[in-house]
Amino acid sequence: MDALTSDRGQALVLAAVLLAVAAVALVGLRAVSDRILAIARDDRAGEAAVAAAGAVVADLQLARAHELGHDLDRAETAQFVADPAVTNAARDAAVRLARAHGRSDPAGIEVLSFGYEIEVHLTLAGRPHTALLEARP
Repeated sequence: MDALTSDRGQALVLAAVLLAVAAVALVGLRAVSDRILAIARDDRAGEAAVAAAGAVVADLQLARAHELGHDLDRAETAQFVADPAVTNAARDAAVRLARAHGRSDPAGIEVLSFGYEIEVHLTLAGRPHTALLEARP
């Protein structure tokens, strides 16, 4: 009697096929879970980077207000965010945090003002992140 035509042989072939399908499914699940974790790590790194950049900008804003002896008005806020030193300080802080999280450097770092409000924007791993600084009218 041939091994593949007997009931026992057919059961072995079916078991081998099922094991192959299970192995493929496990590899697929592993790849998907790794991708989900990478996305979560990228998001966490981006949030940390933009928070660090925002904190640096807030500290510089406070220092500028102390220099002037009053809170910045709209025009002074616009001048403040236009200062390349402010953007460079935000970039340095964001890069340090992204690297600390093992991620690539953020791109598109911008410090913008809308009246009294200041926003810090950056992109990390293709995802935008924003920090909003409290308006001080």
